[in-house]
Amino acid sequence: MPHEQTAYPLRDAIAQFILDRKSLRRRPATIRYYQSNLQRFAAFLDETATVADLTRANLRAFFAHLADRDVSEATHAAYDRALRTFTKFCILESWLDQDPFEGRPRVKAARDIPDTLELAEIRALIATCAGDPPGVRDRAMMLLLLDTGMRAGEICAFIPSWLTRNGDRGTIRIPSPQSKSARGRTVMFSVETLRALNAWLAIVPPSPGQPIFTALSGHRQPIPGQALTTSGLNQMMRRHADRAGIHGKDRWCHIWRHTFARMYVVRGGDLETLRRLLGHASLETVRIYLEFRTQDLEDKHHQLSPVRTLFGSMEDSQSRSS
Repeated sequence: MPHEQTAYPLRDAIAQFILDRKSLRRRPATIRYYQSNLQRFAAFLDETATVADLTRANLRAFFAHLADRDVSEATHAAYDRALRTFTKFCILESWLDQDPFEGRPRVKAARDIPDTLELAEIRALIATCAGDPPGVRDRAMMLLLLDTGMRAGEICAFIPSWLTRNGDRGTIRIPSPQSKSARGRTVMFSVETLRALNAWLAIVPPSPGQPIFTALSGHRQPIPGQALTTSGLNQMMRRHADRAGIHGKDRWCHIWRHTFARMYVVRGGDLETLRRLLGHASLETVRIYLEFRTQDLEDKHHQLSPVRTLFGSMEDSQSRSS
């Protein structure tokens, strides 16, 4: 490959890569993730760095620099993923003829088991929803989050054209601009959720193209046409959590999503279907939820253990004879 190609300015290559991600309709958050990580790598090298400087030695120095700064495993892994994807792009564009990551182990961050809600907590949260318009709205959103695993942004962007009623059930077709899935995805919900949603739509009838879940005024009245923001949704969830006496949890809307996934796998759901319902690109992303199945098996074993049953029976026999 000619030297002129390998001398392509690194910052120009990053700009072309970002343009390519936008052309592929990647989500704004994904674009920001690539942009910030790649720009920090470029800043670590030099303003005059070229694609030819994307070498094993420079990568090794950069990741050692991150280790010296004591960045988290998750941050370390994020840089690793971004740089690997960018490197493949540079090879495809013929700016680079060899992959500097070849043979280098991937950086994988340890993943904590996601925070979820127990059934008693869910019932307590739903019980805090009154029969007034705010309570009817909030109850419908809670049930929809629990029944579908939708993201906060998807709930807030939810408009009438996404909704299809199938008798006593329903589906929501989330288009690709809102879903992380390039083709969008369809989620389903049950009769109880449909009743709750219909109760809210009876208060604020849907208008084409307008958000179904609206914000509330200072007097706690719905504002037709004004979408509830993700920040407002999380604040609303925290208020209900305070009323229900549930503390120590964060990222409330994602907790509902994790709870949906947990209840799905514990009841025997398969990972491929869960991946499609949640809108993830790979099975690896949803494997963490298998930990919930293991936890559930431990709980059931504790309840049904043959040895505990044996000694429980012996204790009962001894107590009767005494």
